[in-house]
Amino acid sequence: MTVAVGDIVVSGSGLRWCVLSFVGNPSGGQDAKLIRKNSEGAFTGLQKDAEMLIPVETPVFESGDAVTIDGFKGTYMSRDGDVARIMLEPRRRQLSSGGFVQIEAGVARASFALLVVQNRSPL
Repeated sequence: MTVAVGDIVVSGSGLRWCVLSFVGNPSGGQDAKLIRKNSEGAFTGLQKDAEMLIPVETPVFESGDAVTIDGFKGTYMSRDGDVARIMLEPRRRQLSSGGFVQIEAGVARASFALLVVQNRSPL
């Protein structure tokens, strides 16, 4: 069974990973770049032969689902290939000078794999 960007897979270690992208390997096959959050909350990654991965889940987001991307709250809109479109909520940032910056709602484009890693737990 083949895997796609955003799929949750298991490698030889038994840990769950998300497929970030694909690259060619020296033997003419395809390797998958995998990503997950480690115990400290930082991203970690590795590269494995795509044929050696065991698919676990193909995450699906519905239009209107509440999501978070890089700490910003928003609403999932759609997916175009490996990219997700997210309507970010308006937010206000207080400046150290005492002023503020008001950021209105806007559409952001983000890696679908990162959306999965940040919104599907445990990974």
